[in-house]
Amino acid sequence: MGVVLVVAAGLTACAPATASGQACDQSHKRNLGVVAGSTANAPAVALPASASAQVQAAGKTNGSVTVVVPSGTPQVMGTTALGSSAQDAIVCQNDQRTKLTQITSYIDGLKASAPEVDFLGAIDQAARNLGSDPMGVIVVGSGLQTTDPLNFAGTGLLYADPAQVVADLTARKLLPADLKGVTVYWSGMGDTAGAQQPLTVPARSNLEAIWSAVIAAAGGTLSLLPEPASGSAAAGLPAVTAVTVEPVSTKTDWSKPVVIRNSELLFTKDTASFSDPAAAQTVLATLVPAIEQNGKPVTITGTASKDQATDNTADTALSLKRAETVKAALVGLGVPASLLQTAGVGFEWCGWKKETDASGAYSDAVAEQNRTVILTSAGVGLCG
Repeated sequence: MGVVLVVAAGLTACAPATASGQACDQSHKRNLGVVAGSTANAPAVALPASASAQVQAAGKTNGSVTVVVPSGTPQVMGTTALGSSAQDAIVCQNDQRTKLTQITSYIDGLKASAPEVDFLGAIDQAARNLGSDPMGVIVVGSGLQTTDPLNFAGTGLLYADPAQVVADLTARKLLPADLKGVTVYWSGMGDTAGAQQPLTVPARSNLEAIWSAVIAAAGGTLSLLPEPASGSAAAGLPAVTAVTVEPVSTKTDWSKPVVIRNSELLFTKDTASFSDPAAAQTVLATLVPAIEQNGKPVTITGTASKDQATDNTADTALSLKRAETVKAALVGLGVPASLLQTAGVGFEWCGWKKETDASGAYSDAVAEQNRTVILTSAGVGLCG
């Protein structure tokens, strides 16, 4: 029996049937799980727009949301209905908007109450009340779990083979049981604050690969939300052990693309120049040993946001120039030029995300996700 989460009193308004018809259809509810709450060593939680859109979608079906804080011992905060029982369209929509505002504010204010972080256990708890047609599970956090059975702190797990991690969890029967057919929408994976050292590109890439493999083994699908988490950690939180980040990774998985976000390289807008060359060089230096040890040519491909453009010519040229800038930086760091190739695809590629919503409103947060440089070994596609 789930606990009822009371966000605010009087959320559901009832109104008699009117000419506007039965707006709040209760026949096809879709439920949502949310794993969120500020923890040490990660930016304070603020539900991003893409996650709020999922909450809003669940509310429009009159579904419910189960909220879990990923403390070292996950805190199940309860389940609350997001919809309305109103029969009038305007009343129904007002109810749903009010609940969206209230639940978002509630989630943003949550904080861990116990030391360490347990995302795996929290996801398991959040997925238990989803029903037969779930909206999914939203996770907000770094992904750097610091409790067993997925303890990244002091174990070298951050550089482990994802397949081996899955094999261990499967053998121990520790995979979440209710993720079959569920999409896990993750915001802020790999984004750190406080005492946690920032992740290198290989470390972030492998962290994403581990979680993708774990969620897939449990029957679900990982979808990384576009907005990076930033800012300081909230004050006064229970301690979380910092995860060691090796200055050089020797375990980059070249069977998958390695994605470098524009927020890491910081290209000056509409140019192929780094706004902070020293910071970009620090990011790229972490890839040098992995490229050399791979021993095969690596293609550096630039991608771009569409920004409402109607033609891809200029974006293809700009993305190619950015790839060439990255190549020049890597060569300057000692990578043989013979191991590096470049390409530019602009906004026409398999991983491009639509930058406008159903109403046609443009989202720069989504566009930013399309601005990347992707490194691939021979025979590996841009989307894996």
